[in-house]
Formats: sequence, structure tokens, C-alpha cells
Amino acid sequence: MIDLKKIVMLITIMLLAHAGWSQKTTPDYQYAFDGQVKWLILHESGTLLASTGEALAGIRPNSHEVSFKLERLKKVKEENLEFVPGTPYVIIKPRGIFMHTVVVDVVKGKIVFDSKEENWQNGVTSRYFLGPEMMFVVNGMHKEEGNKYTGGVGLYDLKTGKLVNIFERKAANPMVGEPDILGDNIVIPGMKNVECYSISTGVVKWTADIKNASNIAANEDSKEIYAFQTKGDNTVVHKINAETGADMWPDGNKIKGVISTVEFTDKGLAIVTNILSGGSKLMSKLKGSGTSKVYLLDLNTGADLWDKSPKTKGIINHFYVEDDGILFGVSDGGINKIGFDGTPRWRKPLNTGPAIQIMATVPTGLLYISETDADIIDMSSGESVFGKAIKYKNSEAIASTYDKVRDRFLITCKDGVYEVNGNTGEYNLIAGKTKFEGKEDPTGIEVRDNGILLTASQNLEMLGFQGDSNWHVYHRAPGKSAFGLAIVGALTLASASASISHSASAGYMKGAGVPSYNSSVQYHEQQAESWANVADAGFQEMAKRFKATKATANSAFILTKVDDGVALVKVDKDSGKTLNEIVIKDKDPMYEVDDIAGFLYFKDKGNNISAFDLNK
Repeated sequence: MIDLKKIVMLITIMLLAHAGWSQKTTPDYQYAFDGQVKWLILHESGTLLASTGEALAGIRPNSHEVSFKLERLKKVKEENLEFVPGTPYVIIKPRGIFMHTVVVDVVKGKIVFDSKEENWQNGVTSRYFLGPEMMFVVNGMHKEEGNKYTGGVGLYDLKTGKLVNIFERKAANPMVGEPDILGDNIVIPGMKNVECYSISTGVVKWTADIKNASNIAANEDSKEIYAFQTKGDNTVVHKINAETGADMWPDGNKIKGVISTVEFTDKGLAIVTNILSGGSKLMSKLKGSGTSKVYLLDLNTGADLWDKSPKTKGIINHFYVEDDGILFGVSDGGINKIGFDGTPRWRKPLNTGPAIQIMATVPTGLLYISETDADIIDMSSGESVFGKAIKYKNSEAIASTYDKVRDRFLITCKDGVYEVNGNTGEYNLIAGKTKFEGKEDPTGIEVRDNGILLTASQNLEMLGFQGDSNWHVYHRAPGKSAFGLAIVGALTLASASASISHSASAGYMKGAGVPSYNSSVQYHEQQAESWANVADAGFQEMAKRFKATKATANSAFILTKVDDGVALVKVDKDSGKTLNEIVIKDKDPMYEVDDIAGFLYFKDKGNNISAFDLNK
């Protein structure tokens, strides 16, 4: 006999278990295409890019219609995309023997440069992006009146999509390196010389007898121009008079290695070169094998001001100019500081673990975090504020944050969670090794009102402020496709992190010392300010996006396997409760998550893209 009372009780329990959350399968928006969707990529501006059989398409958040379709770009592959970090520009790189090159503003949904439409014969042979002017420089044969082709360098303003000028070049003297802009001048390195043109008139102002320079670096403040020649595995540096083009260092200064970083200082020209070792140069560069050298060249003579460059056991990947010297960190481990006179500022170089992930200033000194240790260093002496570094098991996944209320840093690693008092140097392991399921380690740490949240792609755990576990949520991964969600936030920040600076693509940066320790929210605010200063609608839109409150600030999203396919589970960060479940009836979905505007996009089995509003 059926016990009606038990059935009612069971139903009640099920309803209570599901209270506060709902399952959703109907998208908020759908976008139909005539051709098959080949791939999806979320740009940092919030524009979803999709390649379809009919066009390169773009979708903006909260849009009922496809924002744009560029039918001239029907068969673009992912590998043909080159993103210009910190801008709305995407370069469609050439494919095959024809060097057809296109630049798209993905916020405006417009092609701002097309080598074919601009009459460059068979495309362009080389191209460079120059910031902060937002100019695009191309080299090739340009079609003139009477169907004649003339060698030249074209300068385009990407903000307007208009040609600024074409600087005529002889066929025997093409542009062979990266140019730079100084006021109304553009300085172009050629096969036979370096030439300066007036941007407004196109007239040659001067010529410097320096052949095959690979890069030009111009300093707006001091009106200095430097040309770098690559000579095999070494580099020759020249200084050029900005008014006359005279080579102020006629013999050049030959330095070992290939240019990695250049910093303009009033004490001298600071340069880092890399000397790669063993096998393929490309592989050496990727693996970071080799050594770096640091030079400080006299601004008048070009002579090296240091009798001996400090030795490094690896490639320098952190480099900062401070008021009293140069500070650098090495990829294989180690930090050192050298005064402008070439004498060490510290008694000896600091030994650290490999892969220094963070170097940042805090009230009591320099905070560094590597794969095996962390410490706060006195910037004057190089000694540990702690007395000794925090040592932990080798940890590829390391995350840190600042707990403002309790005035402490929190670091999660293989050992667990450390708290660090930035004022006294005291530290303590407040939580042992995190027992995340699915062979995961925490990749994120966040201070909430009610505790410390540890996150990974499939796990969430809330710790009390003293390190005790309050709750833990785990959803099994459906397969490889779950990987994207774990890093979407990190990728958004990483792609935004390239500052808008002169010749940023060449590695030249104008720095102001070691940055202070900031949260990603503070970083996005700073980035938004940089964009807001660019007088262009695309950048203004990006500034609005990063000034806005992050839509998913209080929720985490986990992709997991369900009976019908996979589901994106929305979890409340403060309680661990499931708020929503979006079911995607596809075992291996193609998807992207915009965790700032709060949208999930995925490709349907047909020729459609569906969008779910994650704010609901």
C-alpha cells in the first residue's frame, strides 16, 4: 500500500533542496547564421568574435542582433588572429603567399585597415602597431595614379581608419625594422639608412647613415632617438640627433645579446639583452634558457657606465628602474639591485625560487612570490623583513590577495594558505593543504565578507578568517572543454595588462619603478583610466566596461557533466549554494564566458549562437 504521507514528505524535501535555484535551457538571446560557426573567441572589450561561413561576426553583450558581419572576412582561422592588447584592434594576419592584411576594430565593428582596399600590391611585406598614437605602419608596393606601383611606407590612423600619409621609398631601400614616432616625425629604419619624414608633409627631414636597424626607439621627453642594429647574436646601439639626423655615436656601441628591454632614464640608457644558449634560438627563448646582461649607456658617449654587467643565471623577466638604481628578477630565480654607478645596492644577490610570479611594493618593502617561496625584502639592504623567506612545496598554481580589513596578505600554495603581516613580517600557515577533488589545486583566492574563498575550475571552498573550512563545493569536469572557465578571469586581466606605451610590441617600456600591490579590480580601474584618455569611441566603450561593477562578482560558474550533456552551474560565492543551472545539450560544447558583463555564449548544433544572461 502506498504511504501518501511519505510521498508528500519526499516531494517537500525535494522542493526544499531546489529552493532558490532553477534549471534553465532557454537562452535569453539567439543569433542565427547562414553558415556553420567555426570558432568563438571573447575579446577583452566584451565583443564575442565568431567565424561563420558567411562572415567574421561580432556580438556585443545585451544585444538582440548580431552587432556586425564582415563579409570580406569569411574564412578567417583562429591562428590568423593577432590581438593588440589594451586596444579594440585585432589584426588578421596574412595566410599563404599573398600578404593580405586586415585590422578590425571589434567594438565599432569596422575594418579600419585593409591592404587590398588600400591598393597595396599583394598585401604588405611588414607591419607594425605604434602606441599610444594608435597608428599602423605598413611596408610594400602601393598603387598610384596611372596604375603605377611605388615602394613606400604607409601610416594609418586606426582611430579613424584613414590614411595619414605614404612615405615614398626606393626599391633598394625598403623599411626593414620597426619605426617610431616623435611629434610630427616618423623615423623609419631602412636597408641602407635611417630616414626621418614629416608626417604631415611626407618630406624627408634628414637621413642617418645606419644600415639595417631592427628597431627605432624615440624618447618624447628628452627628444632622443636610438637605433638598434642586430649583428648576429649581438646588438649595436646608435644615438641620432633628432634635429639633424647626425649619428652621435658613429662607431655605435656593440653589446652582447639581443635587445629584450629598453628604459629611458636621466642617468643613462638602460638596456637588457638576452644571450640564448643551446639548440634552436626559438626553443631557448620559449624555455627561458640562457642568460641576460644589463647595460647602462652614457647618454653623451654611448660608453657602458658599468665596468662589469651583473651576472644572471637565467633570463631577466622583471626589470624596474628605481630612484636609486635598477632592480631586476630572473626567471630561474634571483633578484638583484644595482646602483646607477654600477655598484651593487645589496650586499649580495637575493636567492629566490624559480618563476617569480609577483614583484610588487608593499608598505614595508618588496613583496615577491615564486613557485617555492615568498618574502618581503627591504629595498635598501636586500635583507628579508621576515628574517627568512616562507618556504613551501613547488607550486605551479599560486594565488595571492590582500585582506584589507585585517591588514594581511594571503597566499595559497601546495602547503595550504599562509597569512603574512606586511608590517611586522610575521607569517603563519592558517590552513593546511587544500583537498580539492579532481586533482586540482586552488588557482584563485578572494577575501569575502564572511571568509576566504579558494577557487579552481571545478572546486570552491570557503575558509573562515582563521583558516577553518566552512563549506566545499565540487562538480566533476565533463572533459577537456571545462578548461576554459578556470582561466577566463585570468585571461581577461592578462590581456588587459599590456600598457599603452611607445613601441610596446617591441618590448620597450617607460616604467616608473616596481608597481604597488593591487587587486585586479584596482588594476581594471587604472586600465579604464588609460582607455578613457584616448579620444576614440572604441576606447571609451572599453573604459565603460572596466569601470562597471563585475557582473559575476558574487557568483562562480562551473561547467559539469549532466545526463543531457553539460551544464553551467551558477554558485553563490558566499554560501556555496547553487543559484542556477544552465543545461547545454552538447557533450563537448563550444562556448565562452564573459564574467564582466555576465554572459554565457555557446554554439548550438545548428548554425546558431545562444547567449544566457548570467545575472539572472
